Amino acid sequence: MTDKERIKYLESQVDFLSRNYVTGLEGRHRFMQKLRQQFAKDEIFYLVMHDVDGLHEVNRLRGYACGDRLLREVANDLKMCPEPCCVFHIGGDEFYVIYKDEPADITCQNTTSAVVLSSNFNSVDEMLDEVDELLSAKKIKLKKRRRDDI
Repeated sequence: MTDKERIKYLESQVDFLSRNYVTGLEGRHRFMQKLRQQFAKDEIFYLVMHDVDGLHEVNRLRGYACGDRLLREVANDLKMCPEPCCVFHIGGDEFYVIYKDEPADITCQNTTSAVVLSSNFNSVDEMLDEVDELLSAKKIKLKKRRRDDI
């Protein structure tokens, strides 16, 4: 094997290992790299966080294979986002999408979503904290509404 072939092989292994096993999307490490790169460019972008609704219940009641199918469905839906965007599955039931332009619609079937604008923050950590808080608040409202419906 030549040095060039070895390098190509190792790069393919790094790419394989950086992806989520279930969805094939890039994971947390690549997400953080891309997010920090985007933020450093000092160009406005949008960050959308998606949380899969009911994944834990699906896994518990119908099995992990069914939960994995749900994750793949969400991943496939998110990959259909208008370009240019980057989609990441950082683990469990959390997905992130980075948009260069304002997304017309952030909804995705079977998820709860929140969006933030990069120019509103001084750091990547602030931005992640805010989108996480927004999503958590939405999930709490959704659970409360479901309890009130019963």
